[in-house]
Amino acid sequence: MKYSQFNSIVPFNNQYALFNSFEKKVIFLEPELRELLEAGKRDGIDELSEIHPDFYDYLKEEYFLIDEHTNEVQKVKEVSKKIDNNPNMFFLIVNPTMNCNFKCWYCYETHIKKSRLEETVLDSVNKFITKTVSQESIKDFTLSFFGGEPLLYFGRNVTPMIDHLVQECRKYDTTFNIAFTTNGYLLNDEFINYFVDRNLEAGLQITFDGYGEEHDKVRFVNKTRGSYHEIVSNIKNLLKYDNFFVRARINYTHENIHNCFKIVDEFSYLTEEEKKTKLLFDFHRVWQDDETDNTNVVADENAEKMQTKGFNTKVMYSINNVQDPCYADKRNSATINYNGDLYKCTARDFLSKNRVGYLTQDGDLVWENNHLEHRMEAKFKNKPCLQCRLLPLCNGGCSQHAVEHQETGDEYCIYNGDENEKDKVVLSKIEEIVNALA
Repeated sequence: MKYSQFNSIVPFNNQYALFNSFEKKVIFLEPELRELLEAGKRDGIDELSEIHPDFYDYLKEEYFLIDEHTNEVQKVKEVSKKIDNNPNMFFLIVNPTMNCNFKCWYCYETHIKKSRLEETVLDSVNKFITKTVSQESIKDFTLSFFGGEPLLYFGRNVTPMIDHLVQECRKYDTTFNIAFTTNGYLLNDEFINYFVDRNLEAGLQITFDGYGEEHDKVRFVNKTRGSYHEIVSNIKNLLKYDNFFVRARINYTHENIHNCFKIVDEFSYLTEEEKKTKLLFDFHRVWQDDETDNTNVVADENAEKMQTKGFNTKVMYSINNVQDPCYADKRNSATINYNGDLYKCTARDFLSKNRVGYLTQDGDLVWENNHLEHRMEAKFKNKPCLQCRLLPLCNGGCSQHAVEHQETGDEYCIYNGDENEKDKVVLSKIEEIVNALA
């Protein structure tokens, strides 16, 4: 037998925990057992079978110890490829415009005034939707709107596409999902009534940049008018209906993080069930604010305060990139810009020079320079990832990371090889297991 590459031993609540990132299992070790295990790792794990056979057999049964001939990395590859190549789903993201009503300082996109989805591109997108949902293999289709601010031209560009999606999915008995990434400022009765009148559901990701005045420093209409209270009011209006789920994304920095926990007080009127089923607070650090400090700890503290008030939260260390990969990692996913340019990842600037393909007039996706196959094969080529205990959780981030580093030939680690940062990921997973059993 051999000690699994994916094991970690970390301090947890005044004891030690043994966690396996592939099995997602944890056991808590008495000091004596931890010492025996550490000695076995050092001197030969099979010696443990003679010293403490019951402990040794238990570790085998729970796959903390595995057959010495098992290729653990290959097992992760098989799971990852099965999920990434799932033929039953398609994820389509459309940018109706690259224009926006805000100018957030950290936004990586080039905002283009008067950019909007032309009738010819809308027609081509609808043709693509029909061709895709009519395939017998496709059981579920997700249509998501990004940008720019996708609600700028909601009536002109968005509703015709949703109408077509609903019609075609019902025709071909395909399940569908509708989602928006929006700043939330333009949410109004027209938007709400569109979904309520048609008995449709939608998920919305809406961003906060801190609490109150901190938010208004980043997202404002003008120098004297912020947006925090309007966005809170708009979310409250959404949550009156069962048609909507809101992921409140908190973009935090070392400056705005301290009072973020107060945002939940705006929604204290919700029932305990509504807090759990209608709203999620999702913490993400602004990528330009990457100083090495204790900001992530403060974010965790904010999340815990929110949880004590009954709200669901998610923090950056709670990753599961193999079992739940980014949409862009999946073969059946695409992002179509307002002008028909084709992309995979939305976390990059939508300049035409960055496009990886285009949408034809007949509604076909053309991936240039064999980009799709190149991306699908990009994972598992980074040596540090193949040797890492977090591979089944992290998988090197996403395929965008893999593609970009493969182009430069650089080895990389999204945690910069910092074992303490990796321990934080392990601890977050252990906490999830413990909380689920509570």
